Amino acid sequence: MRLAEEKKIVLVASALDLNGADPQTTKGINMKGFHRCTFLIDVGTMGVANATLKVHSGATDGALTSTVAFKYAYGGATSIHGSTGTSSDVLAAETTVTAATGLVITQATYPNYLLVVEVEADMMDVNNSEEWLMISFTTGSSTGLVSIFAVLEPRYTGNLSATAL
Repeated sequence: MRLAEEKKIVLVASALDLNGADPQTTKGINMKGFHRCTFLIDVGTMGVANATLKVHSGATDGALTSTVAFKYAYGGATSIHGSTGTSSDVLAAETTVTAATGLVITQATYPNYLLVVEVEADMMDVNNSEEWLMISFTTGSSTGLVSIFAVLEPRYTGNLSATAL
C-alpha cells in the first residue's frame, strides 16, 4: 500500500463523546519518529454549546503538560451523509492558533464539517521529553460525537512502520 509506505495513519478517536466530562482527550501519539501530524477531524452534529480544541504535548500518553500552537482549516461545506455540500472537500484559508488560545468549534456553524489540524513536531516541548501529542476538547455543555484520524509524516519511511501509540 503506497499511502501506508509514505505516511503513518492512526485512528486516535472514534465517536469521542463531547457530552462527557472535561476534558475529553484523544489517544496520544509518540512523535519521536515523525516530523508532523495532520489530524483529520469529523465534527459530528453538535448541540447546546461550543467546544474548545487544544493540542498538547506531554512526557507520557495522556499527560496534557504543555499546549502547542497549530494550524487549522475547515472544509467549505457540510459533509453529512445525503446532503454533502459541493465544496465540502475544499479547505478554507489556513489559520494559526497560538498555544494557549485553542480553537472554539462553534456548534451553530461547524457541525458535520471536516476540520484539518496540522502540528509540527518541532513545536512540541521536546527539551522536557514531551514526545507525546494529544488533542483535548473542553466541552462545557456541548453534545455530539467527533472522530479523528492522524496522518503522520515519518522521519524514515518503509513498508512496515512501527507503532506510534
